[in-house]
Amino acid sequence: MLAYTPFIDPISTLWPGAYHSALFVNVFCLVWVSVLTSVAYKAVRWSDFSGPLGDVLAAFARQVLIMTVQIVLGVWALGLLIHLLVQHIVPLIAPI
Repeated sequence: MLAYTPFIDPISTLWPGAYHSALFVNVFCLVWVSVLTSVAYKAVRWSDFSGPLGDVLAAFARQVLIMTVQIVLGVWALGLLIHLLVQHIVPLIAPI
């Protein structure tokens, strides 16, 4: 019972081998965390409620999608930057 993790164990039940899949860790989790973060942030900061409900929801969804793409691309860019720094620049500065 102590080793049960409520948010991770259902994932391994639905997707066996998820822990060893680079697709799961790098893409699936990042996209879902980005979407949920974007929805929560935009739900708190949204102030334009003028117009029909469908137009407001469409504008909200568009802003959530834009923010999600920004988060995903930003995290991937930071990962690429760290990779370049650790694999290529640090060995030039401090060779073994």
